[in-house]
Amino acid sequence: MEKSNFMIHSTDRKGHELKISVEGTDDKELAHFGGLDLHVKATKAMIADISPLHFPEKEGDHLIREKVAALYLNEVGEFLRNTSLDPEMLESYSNFDLVKMLMEEWQPREVQAVIDKDNELILQEAKSMEEDNKIFAEIMEVELV
Repeated sequence: MEKSNFMIHSTDRKGHELKISVEGTDDKELAHFGGLDLHVKATKAMIADISPLHFPEKEGDHLIREKVAALYLNEVGEFLRNTSLDPEMLESYSNFDLVKMLMEEWQPREVQAVIDKDNELILQEAKSMEEDNKIFAEIMEVELV
């Protein structure tokens, strides 16, 4: 597969400029026209890249992890609202309500198949990282002896 890229020039909700550049392989599994897979991959990579060390619980904010997750979920709810065929019908629901409804009602096999495949990839990656960490630990142990 060949690499593709995209650039997002936007502003955050406070009006601050935001530029995001992404380059990678677009698998074209979600959409045959391309672009969507790479966008999802980039978003997932940005979420996964947050190290627990970035959470300054030692600074006194013991809910920082929950706050970050809540902001992501709130944006997922906004995505659901904005991509709905009838957004006006959803006006009485909060973004969290929309996420809850998605979680409670997603039954199409196609959706579950995408999640199952992603979970399998997550497990494979975790196993690979565990093996790499084990090898690294063994190397470090040998060097220290």
